[in-house]
Amino acid sequence: MTDLHPSDEDLAVETTEVRGLSVTRVTGDVDVVGVDLIRAELDAQLDRRPPALVADLSGVTVLGSLGIAALLETHHRAVAAGVPFTVVASRRSVVRPLHLTEVDRLLKVVPTLDDVVTARPS
Repeated sequence: MTDLHPSDEDLAVETTEVRGLSVTRVTGDVDVVGVDLIRAELDAQLDRRPPALVADLSGVTVLGSLGIAALLETHHRAVAAGVPFTVVASRRSVVRPLHLTEVDRLLKVVPTLDDVVTARPS
């Protein structure tokens, strides 16, 4: 498990394993502060080549353009590595920017972690 906290205590990044999935949970505001930590953690998880990688943004209150860019970079790296990548998001403040930028057409976005876990074969 990795637990990273930038100087701004409103953001936390933590990776755990859930039924074989590498799940990186992010809480707080995602933009300038902390986006490098999120990018580094997602990159580190991809380097491990998990069976699947999930960015759980259910605890994210604001998703800025730099956060969206980090998700896109992770998506491209995951495709190149052959690792399925899913984003969990249900808050309007996260889903709306993904929709307005049409990033939700490229990324697999689901409302809950259960949606990812139950879709995976046991």
